[in-house]
Amino acid sequence: MLKNAFNPSIPVLCVVAATPTTLAENPAMPHSDPSNTGGWVLNDSVSDEFDGEELDTNKWFVQGRDDGYHKWKGRAPSQFAPHNVTVADGHLVLTSRWEPDYAFSKEEFGGRNYENITTAGIISEASFLYGYMETRSKAGDAAMTSSFWALGYQSELDMFEQMGRPRKADPNTSGGNKFEKAYMFSIHDWRPEIIKGENKIFTHTHQLPYRVADDFHVYGCEWDPEFLKFYVDGKLVYTRTRKELDDAWVITNPLEIWFDSETFPWFGLPTEEDLPAEFKIDYVRVWQKPDSNLLDRAFHGFEGPILLRDVPLPEDKNQHHKFWYMPDHSKPHFSISTEKYFSGRKSLKFTHDGKTSVPEVSAMAPNGTSKLGAGPHVISLKLWLDRNCTLKQLHPILDEPWLQIKPINLTSLPRMQWITVEVPFSRDGPSGKKDRLRFTAKAADMPEGKSTIYIDDVAIRSSSAD
Repeated sequence: MLKNAFNPSIPVLCVVAATPTTLAENPAMPHSDPSNTGGWVLNDSVSDEFDGEELDTNKWFVQGRDDGYHKWKGRAPSQFAPHNVTVADGHLVLTSRWEPDYAFSKEEFGGRNYENITTAGIISEASFLYGYMETRSKAGDAAMTSSFWALGYQSELDMFEQMGRPRKADPNTSGGNKFEKAYMFSIHDWRPEIIKGENKIFTHTHQLPYRVADDFHVYGCEWDPEFLKFYVDGKLVYTRTRKELDDAWVITNPLEIWFDSETFPWFGLPTEEDLPAEFKIDYVRVWQKPDSNLLDRAFHGFEGPILLRDVPLPEDKNQHHKFWYMPDHSKPHFSISTEKYFSGRKSLKFTHDGKTSVPEVSAMAPNGTSKLGAGPHVISLKLWLDRNCTLKQLHPILDEPWLQIKPINLTSLPRMQWITVEVPFSRDGPSGKKDRLRFTAKAADMPEGKSTIYIDDVAIRSSSAD
């Protein structure tokens, strides 16, 4: 397991503190770790027991509600329809129906029209980075998928795609096994440079001893910076590591959870007699491991943006994401790089050619990604300096309230290797609403000569208890 840069005994995992609700107080632990030896903490923002009379729309976005769709309208010929999302008897129910008179969209998807079949999909309003995801569910008994998956920036993790009663054999299994007993999981790479049709970088189908539509079972997935582990009813059935996938390991950004049903034409389409079919979910729970990092690691590991929740979910444009910001005069010097990194896939790169004509250049985290209390703290970061680096100092600064942390002296640091640098500082008051960390290089510290520096795994911890 990857270790924390400032404390090797602490796993590098992001956690959102659970709100003190009935759900957060639920003593249930992961089926894969019932005694909680892993120290898991429930993340309420992406967990739900579905015990009410209707879906909590503060927590979930319903595809098609008020004509709003996020990413897509469903896999044609089926289309997401909001009336198919219900909560009853302690279950979320996603129903697929034969409804030829529904007001289907006139657009095409995958060369097919939307027609005849309506289905359902919901998406979590919150996203998260790393953890253990678990649901207890029963697939719909028809040639419709019942899926539990997650989508992030240019990446997708399918915890499962199941089909209760396919009309064709599963091409991903041998010996003519049917998808009705298959537990299939995948990773998709949605980077724009990936050729369409070649973005499924990993998939595996595990054969179960039962039909997925016959009864409820518990399905779990542990998403760690270094591996994926898949479970059925608490038992480990498959592991895949980042090392095995190498560059194809794209799941380093926060993910939003999806539950939906779709038509998979290559498995055969349902007929009118096959429907309605119900995909039932008893609960979804996401646990994460505690982390003393007070920064949002999704940004300070430089892996990519996360979704802005003050922009309505149906929007899917650049303003829907937060990115690190470099002013125009700083862009020749600061950039997010995939050339060298300590963990994940990216780092913050600084370059200098000895000809800077501006007083200083900066790279800034998104507003609100620093949430610090008053008192003593320690900032920690991984640094890699090239052999001939001439930059004398790097200045960490907090925005709100403004605080210039003691500059990091680079002149005596080792070259050509990753090193950990720690700097203590103290704040008189807590972070404001738009507090963020920035790194600044000043012209006075840039003599002639070229410099290249990589920064990764930035963390701030409170040192009041040290």
